[in-house]
Amino acid sequence: MGAYLVVKRPSDAELIFNVLDILRKNGEIVGEINFLQSLKKRNIGASPRRFRRLIFEIPEIEVEVRYSKKKFGQLKRCPVCSSKLTAIKGINLEGKRKVIGYRCAVCGYNSTSNGKPYIYVFRLKSHDL
Repeated sequence: MGAYLVVKRPSDAELIFNVLDILRKNGEIVGEINFLQSLKKRNIGASPRRFRRLIFEIPEIEVEVRYSKKKFGQLKRCPVCSSKLTAIKGINLEGKRKVIGYRCAVCGYNSTSNGKPYIYVFRLKSHDL
């Protein structure tokens, strides 16, 4: 019979500890999937949504988001960190208020100037390369 790898769901503190440890060893990781695979090698599991939510709460980590040119329609949650979005309203030629985009207070995502996120780059702010 083959051996099965049991991946556990860690507490937030345990996940943060492992995320920081991985970044201390690597300095930078390109791609959310690569980071989640690094965690899985340590038998640590996290959903992409939970991972992104926690990453933005860690002040030592810098996240660079690279965007495609594609735009979203109506958004309910931030595509970068899954936080709630605030509508950006403008006034049209008829003087009526209209939603022209969405902004995130947590990570700074702005749907009027950014497209869809396609890759994340994670790095420690104080890491010497």
